[in-house]
Amino acid sequence: MKDNFLAIRSKKTMHTPIYSCRLSIYILLIICVSCNKTSPIKNCEVNTIEKENKKTAKSSFISEDNPSTVDLPLSFHQYFKDQYSEMKYPSYELNENLIDFLKSKNYDGETYKGFVIRSDNDFEFLLVSMARGDSEYFILITSANHKIIDYKEIGAIGDENPVTFKISQDFSIEKYHGNNENSTAFEKYQIDNNGNIRKK
Repeated sequence: MKDNFLAIRSKKTMHTPIYSCRLSIYILLIICVSCNKTSPIKNCEVNTIEKENKKTAKSSFISEDNPSTVDLPLSFHQYFKDQYSEMKYPSYELNENLIDFLKSKNYDGETYKGFVIRSDNDFEFLLVSMARGDSEYFILITSANHKIIDYKEIGAIGDENPVTFKISQDFSIEKYHGNNENSTAFEKYQIDNNGNIRKK
């Protein structure tokens, strides 16, 4: 009887290391599964951080968080030929701060809309259209760090002597009398590296 007891005890003892090994493997599997379950959360956190970083380029003066920029060169003549296409020339509502600024500069309009020429971590350049009665004025505005650097009226239409414009890829600006494709510029400007609009 004693021999049988010892034999049974020895069998249990022999199985104990195997049991411990299985238990260790089981615990490792649980840890691995739990790690995999938490990894998407970490990815979400990373994605959120990336999105937060991208928000540093958020517009300061229009209602859209991630605005589309208008392709340059941008000319009024082509804009007119394209029948003011919203698809090609997306525009956005201005916020109250920019409207108040424009009003303080005698651009008190009935409607306003902004075209984004540049929007990044360094600068934001907007072309603002302000309509009043039958007239429409185009004001170029440069800003950085939520502050306006400079502004310049570059176009005005609605009377017998319209002034039109062209903005090139290097942020140079030309002003024209009339709305003809082959007009000669009567004034030229350049946005410099500091965001100032300088006359050439």
